[in-house]
Amino acid sequence: MRHETLLIEIGTEELPPKSLMALKTAFAENLRKALDDRQFNYGKVTAFATPRRLAVQIAACENLQPEQLIQKKGPKLSAAFDNDGQPTKALSGFLKSCGITDPDLLEREETEKGAWVVYRSTQAGATLSSEIQAILIEATATLPIAKRMRWQSYRAEFVRPVRWLVALYGNEILNCHFHDRTADAKTYGHRAMYGDDPIILSHADDYEAGLEAGFVIVSFEKRQALISEQLEAAASVRGAIASDDPALLEEVTALTEWPRVLGGDFDPAFLAVPEEALISAMREHQRYFHLRDNAGQLQPNFLTVANLESLQPEEVVAGNERVIRPRLTDAQFFYNKDLQKPLEDALDQLNQVVFQNALGSFGDKARRISTLSGLIAKSLGENEAVAARAGLLAKTDLVSLMVGEFPELQGIMGSYYAKAQGESSLIADSIQEHYLPRFSGDQLPGTMTACAVAIADRIDTLVGLFGIGQPPTGSKDPFALRRQSLAVVRICIEVPINLDLMVLLEASAERHTAECATAPVMAYILDRFENLLTERGAKWDSIRAIRARPSGIHNLLTASEDIESLDRFRESDASTLVIKAQKRVQNIIEKAGPVDIGDVNPAHFNVPIEAELISCIASIEAVRTEAIDIRLAKVADSAKTIDSYFKEVMVMDDNLLIRENRLNTLSQLNRALNDIAAFSLLQ
Repeated sequence: MRHETLLIEIGTEELPPKSLMALKTAFAENLRKALDDRQFNYGKVTAFATPRRLAVQIAACENLQPEQLIQKKGPKLSAAFDNDGQPTKALSGFLKSCGITDPDLLEREETEKGAWVVYRSTQAGATLSSEIQAILIEATATLPIAKRMRWQSYRAEFVRPVRWLVALYGNEILNCHFHDRTADAKTYGHRAMYGDDPIILSHADDYEAGLEAGFVIVSFEKRQALISEQLEAAASVRGAIASDDPALLEEVTALTEWPRVLGGDFDPAFLAVPEEALISAMREHQRYFHLRDNAGQLQPNFLTVANLESLQPEEVVAGNERVIRPRLTDAQFFYNKDLQKPLEDALDQLNQVVFQNALGSFGDKARRISTLSGLIAKSLGENEAVAARAGLLAKTDLVSLMVGEFPELQGIMGSYYAKAQGESSLIADSIQEHYLPRFSGDQLPGTMTACAVAIADRIDTLVGLFGIGQPPTGSKDPFALRRQSLAVVRICIEVPINLDLMVLLEASAERHTAECATAPVMAYILDRFENLLTERGAKWDSIRAIRARPSGIHNLLTASEDIESLDRFRESDASTLVIKAQKRVQNIIEKAGPVDIGDVNPAHFNVPIEAELISCIASIEAVRTEAIDIRLAKVADSAKTIDSYFKEVMVMDDNLLIRENRLNTLSQLNRALNDIAAFSLLQ
């Protein structure tokens, strides 16, 4: 058996940069799984990716599977031979399926259900050469490809047209093909710096060094580290600090094979434009890294990553400076033009922009947000008028020239324009922050006013879309209602905010022209609430137990605190007694049929524990308006009495009056417990 390095490389046209890391990882994992499934042992697995290739190098890969045990179960022994001991048709068919003719080669297997004939044998393992085609197909079949391509007259699809295929086992070329390309030992270097001549690999171990000679750093991680070092060095030369932008760093790494960082400058006069607009123009349009000084101020410089080592780098820099100037000029023009537009004019323009056909314009939405923001602020003890104004202006920058060109700046530009036109910092900041959180783990709004606008905006969208029958489905969520619901949940429990969501949903429904039922919206938000708390370690049945209270959940903050308290209570011995007791109570009540819950008459008590239980129920109900920890403490104090009740009392007494009195007692107990949590739902 041999142990050699296995190398698979698929050469393509330029791969999508934002997908390259996912493709690289998946290709390596799929190859690993295909080898594991076939029982080929191997050593270290290394994945490579550049704009024009996906590759995996696997060290010490065996070329032969271990011996394969073949085991087939045949007919029952009683059905395998006739009375004369001759093979039946059933056995003859089984022998044929095993490729043998002699019944003596079969074994007998005794089981609880009887004896069976079994065929066991071993066969030599398959070779890597014979399996490589199937391995390659499996490794590429499930790659995360968002949009597949066809090319020329070829009908098969892949992420990009395939141009070459390398499959080496040590120095041996493996016989396989992929998308009309037959494997060989030829790979290709940098298009501009090396040319079109192939690089012939004499051994799979020569892969990295061979390509580096062709001006290709094939390791994604090495290219990324090299770019980081060059960015830091180039920024240091300018006495500045390069932007820390992991997503942009990954993207430029995916766009280059021989990266070289170059610096450039732009007119300092552009620094009068909000820095977010300048950064967006440099980053989104040109993939430039911006620079800051040690005080954090944006500098009139940038760093760019070229995909070659130029003999005239000054020409490359000059070209990049020429390209960025019109972008920054546009941003400057848009900003100055937008500043001349009064916010009231922007509000009028919002009336012409459709939010959703059945829900009106963004002007309609702005007025609804304004009202809801004021209501929320008032309930939180904040300035109602300030929140209402912030809500009214929250969407005005959607009709600005700057946001039209740079949509990612919505909210940010609105904040600048509001400040420039005399609005307070609180209102301006709320316009920007009401979009927070934008994604999982993102920061939350920094003030209660901003939180009010953020919640109002999302509640308006949720209530409106549910009201017109357009809730999200399993595959479609065009208004990102899942994310919007989760944002409401996070703001309420993390800021935190004490807010009655049902009151807010009903207030929102009143401001929509369509009839909007609030219960489905609340249930949808609570599902997100449940998922989030479960992810953070809360017990799922504790959440369900609090959610199942007759009063339901209206306040996410208090509900989350109640769930934490219930989780702590469940660590006590008393909880086990209470959980079992309520399940028993509900079973008894259910079997008894419909019972009118009436007053419990002490005159019908004939066991002392009955009076003790009524006293416990009264003590639990007496703290009904207190915090849940106090209520659970009362339940814990009553746990032994509740447990003893079932040991000493036969509820279904033959005496009708006693039986009904005891059922009334259990009904009152069940109601008192359910008002705290549905303990019967706990595991």
